[in-house]
Amino acid sequence: MAGHPLKKIQCESIARTSGKQCRAKGYLKKSGHYRCRFHGGASTGAITLEGKLIAYKNLKQFKNYTDEQLLIWIQNKLQKSSSV
Repeated sequence: MAGHPLKKIQCESIARTSGKQCRAKGYLKKSGHYRCRFHGGASTGAITLEGKLIAYKNLKQFKNYTDEQLLIWIQNKLQKSSSV
């Protein structure tokens, strides 16, 4: 194995079947535990309005919405969350 295997911090997730620890490289999460990209959920989701528009259009309840209707819905949702 390349690098420094003794200095590598491993993911702390445990496999259900074998009971062994995951051997992938771990990243420190807000919870204080080290999780790999498979167990930690590294994605934070869409950030731009265009990305959110694409993500919402893939949902079942928004399939028939036009882009303009969906943008208005997203902007109203963002305003409600920022005021709370």
